[in-house]
Amino acid sequence: MAPTMTVPLSPGRPAARSLMGGGHVRSASVPCHTHPLLMDVDDQLLALRSWTSNPGQNPLSLAHVRALLCVLDELLHLPLAQGALVAADSLLDGFLVLADAFGTFLAALLALRQHASELHAAVRRRDAAKLASAARAQRQVGKELEQLAAAVAREAARCARASLASSTYSAPAELEVARTVAEAVNDTAVASAAVFSEVGAVADAAAALASPASSSPKKRLPLVNASSRSSKRPASEEQREAVALGKLLELEQCIGELESESEKVFRSLVQTRVSLLNIHTPTF
Repeated sequence: MAPTMTVPLSPGRPAARSLMGGGHVRSASVPCHTHPLLMDVDDQLLALRSWTSNPGQNPLSLAHVRALLCVLDELLHLPLAQGALVAADSLLDGFLVLADAFGTFLAALLALRQHASELHAAVRRRDAAKLASAARAQRQVGKELEQLAAAVAREAARCARASLASSTYSAPAELEVARTVAEAVNDTAVASAAVFSEVGAVADAAAALASPASSSPKKRLPLVNASSRSSKRPASEEQREAVALGKLLELEQCIGELESESEKVFRSLVQTRVSLLNIHTPTF
């Protein structure tokens, strides 16, 4: 059975957007002597938003997410962050949502690996019964990934907004730190949701190609290797099987790469939340 997330789910793919409207997070009221690390986080946010709006040939890359989380954790160790984030309950919730989502995503990748392997074997053996069963299971995981994408973007945005709405700050610099971390929560969720949704689309496309019957309406095609797709159906059963096996191989390769990257992101999210917890409940 495919995994489910602990936050409420709703269908649909979230649009790439920023909590503050998509612009640069730096405020006109912030002093010019803003800490370099805060500026580094800001630069990573801009790079992540640029990728989310136009992933190009790398729609399944988590590199920008990892880079943002790395510099964000450094920021959280600054004395400036200590005062700004001492009441960070909503941000703690936001990073929990993100970590939970990546835990679910990793479990989904394992399920997809199994289903893709079963589909691969069924196509080669021309086992219609097993093929139908594996394709159905793979489509279900793809559907749940679409739901996960919508859920993580929605819940993380809610946590980020709540963080800014419920806190007061004694200095503009503290407000800027809190706003930047809130933006990081939101934008990490939006970028991650794009990857989750894209994996679901790749899985669905592979299952559709592997299925002998293609009478169902076509769904959104994934961005991965768009140039390699043909607008015409294979002229023979052998050609159809070759295309299906190629798409399944592509999916298995994506899963292998994403498992490693997602595990690193998951660990970074846990570490960032630990850093926030240390600010929230300091030990003496």
